[in-house]
Amino acid sequence: MQVALEKKKNNIAEYVLYMWQLEDLLRAFHFDIEQLETNVFTTFSESASLREEIYQWYSNLSQMMEMENIKEVGHLQITKNVMLDLNTLHVQLLKTPEEIKYRELYYKAAPNLYEFQKRIENKDTNEVEMMFLGLYGLLMMRINKRNITEETELAMKTFSDQLALLSQKYHEREEKEKTEWI
Repeated sequence: MQVALEKKKNNIAEYVLYMWQLEDLLRAFHFDIEQLETNVFTTFSESASLREEIYQWYSNLSQMMEMENIKEVGHLQITKNVMLDLNTLHVQLLKTPEEIKYRELYYKAAPNLYEFQKRIENKDTNEVEMMFLGLYGLLMMRINKRNITEETELAMKTFSDQLALLSQKYHEREEKEKTEWI
């Protein structure tokens, strides 16, 4: 809970990947929050009240996944909304003449996006989601200690670089909007 809030505040791309991990964690424990508490929450050296907050947060995530019918596959709507917002910003940045660095990173990532799109099931997946899918797949390969080719590492680096700058631009926009309201 605290980690997710920090990531959402400081690095929106890490937040999305973290939320995907939490969804998979809930699925791995078959949405058994007590089992999660025994095997995961007790490792936190936090106070009992904070562990209770964490328990409630995971329970709420579990309920949301059930209500959204994504217990087997899929992502929470709140996370999908963030990705849609990021994709809208991505398209805007590509059209903004001053965003030279952003377009340079995109031109490096574009061939990898094209190749990656050939490998995924849903051909209508937007570019930002494709980059997230690629990076999450890389994360899972690392966790499972699978062999990763240098070509894959280099391709995913272009996604990572693009999402890092997109995340920075997202937070700059959020800060600007916040100060405009004040």
